[in-house]
Amino acid sequence: MYNTLIRNILRFIVLVLLQIAVFDNLRFGNYIHPCIYVIFILLMPFDTPVWKLMINSFLIGFAVDIFNGTPGLNAAASVFMAYTRPFIISITTRKSDIQDKNEPSISEMGLQWFVLYSFLLLVIHNLFLFWLEAFSAKLLGVVLLEVLLSVPISLVIIILLIYLLKPVKNKSNY
Repeated sequence: MYNTLIRNILRFIVLVLLQIAVFDNLRFGNYIHPCIYVIFILLMPFDTPVWKLMINSFLIGFAVDIFNGTPGLNAAASVFMAYTRPFIISITTRKSDIQDKNEPSISEMGLQWFVLYSFLLLVIHNLFLFWLEAFSAKLLGVVLLEVLLSVPISLVIIILLIYLLKPVKNKSNY
């Protein structure tokens, strides 16, 4: 319990710092905006109550908003992502598949499952975030273009960061 709390606090701080210091300052083009702080939400344990997940998601989104000067945009998108996370988990897995698993990570669930799970949640997060940012039906094409370009880039960066920060254990017997 104590180790999990410390690990989540450190993960929170590192991800917010990476987002605001590195990824918000990189220029990938006008329509590509990688959101890597959502790793915090993606890797929360399966048994995390929804209310706790939503509070933590609000806090990390709000932390990014404070530094970016975007009052509530990331917080709202993160809370919406956290709200839909149990549904995404339920449509991508069977209950029996997660009974003995702790968190939705690559090492516990496999790369294929994690990519699908992350992709769906990133689409939800980015669509909500960019739609709130545009706040206009006239900009639907721009919003969809941003989602189409940002989600794959974010997903690749997220997977690379997970592999770099916590190597996957090889389950084969070599």
